[in-house]
Amino acid sequence: MNTPELALRYQRLDQRAAQIRVQIARVEVALADNLEPERLERERASAEAARRNIELRLRERERETEGRRTRLRARERELMSGRVRNPTELMKMQQEVQHLKVAVGEEEDAQLMLMEQQESLDVDLTRLTRELEAAREKAAAAAPELRQRLEQLTAELAQVEADREATWDLVPADWQLAYRRVQRRLADPVAEVAGNQCQACHVAVTSSGMQALRRAALLQCDNCGRILVVA
Repeated sequence: MNTPELALRYQRLDQRAAQIRVQIARVEVALADNLEPERLERERASAEAARRNIELRLRERERETEGRRTRLRARERELMSGRVRNPTELMKMQQEVQHLKVAVGEEEDAQLMLMEQQESLDVDLTRLTRELEAAREKAAAAAPELRQRLEQLTAELAQVEADREATWDLVPADWQLAYRRVQRRLADPVAEVAGNQCQACHVAVTSSGMQALRRAALLQCDNCGRILVVA
């Protein structure tokens, strides 16, 4: 393997190492923080809080309704007793009875709406509980595979980094210096030449440049500055 090939191999190994590190980070995140169970737990907690709030409102409505029913029954008995003979008082009592009947009806309608909301939340809670259990089981089942994948990636990274450093040691000092200089501004300091063109920026290489490349000389692209190697 000549010097240009070594420089290109080093770049590819360096890029592969970066890719593996990204994959390792993703696997570590998946192992440490499974987002789906957390999302479902938050949804279930929100639904439970909403249901508790409805239960409280329903009990309050029931107390208010029962109080009005009690007053309504008392006023109706008083009307039916015949003890009240004054027409004005009778009219007022009849109006009060009618008002209490309307109020009781409205309270019963409000209770019915709350009960419907409660039933809907019960359905949601049942669904969320089922989905949460499934998500937890899925996360637990995936953990061994994720740990195995992490071990494989870690071993591969160690091998790639070792190969990369061994390759770098074979690259001459002047090539190493040029590589590092280009790397300060470009992530890929080496570019292949095919069809007499730099494959990074697609600018043509001169005939004298192509002759230098065939001799495996150190040559940089006149346009992008990358180190050129023949594909």
